[in-house]
Amino acid sequence: MRILWLPALMLTLSLTAQAQSPAAPTGPAAPPSAEQMRQMQEAMARQMQMMSVMFDLRKSRLGFEETVTAIRTTAQKRGWKLGDTQDMQKAMGEAGAKDAKRMKVISLCPAGANEKVAKAGAGKAPPLPCRATVFDGRDGKIYVMRMNLGNMSKAMQGDLAKALAEVAAEEDALYKDILE
Repeated sequence: MRILWLPALMLTLSLTAQAQSPAAPTGPAAPPSAEQMRQMQEAMARQMQMMSVMFDLRKSRLGFEETVTAIRTTAQKRGWKLGDTQDMQKAMGEAGAKDAKRMKVISLCPAGANEKVAKAGAGKAPPLPCRATVFDGRDGKIYVMRMNLGNMSKAMQGDLAKALAEVAAEEDALYKDILE
């Protein structure tokens, strides 16, 4: 049975909202009840499951700047559309964060990917996010996070599933020598 990812996401978010709804106040600083804690933990687990399906998080084989450069260089060689690379560590530092780790968001998209998805989805599919985030993990490793279009394609049907799978294959080809 195939589940469409958008309705599944909406259901998860609505259940999360219900689980996190406050109960009647029992005092000025009353801690959550055991039932409220259980519901919040279940909601967080559902959110983590949804994120693991929607996002691809993998370690890089390279250093931080080498990863950013390799992604941009490989994308350019493959004819992808490249946008800016945002230095989020710098932005967070300017906003007052004192311990922001390195993080860069690269705007990139396979040429024609959004047009292919829009046509296959008959105008009902949202545009692809076309971003990759490179960041320092807590374990000292370098990670890359991006949308998991391969998983998303499995939740779709027909031409849209095929279009997303094709874009996913193109993305996988870009990252194959960069990510573990």
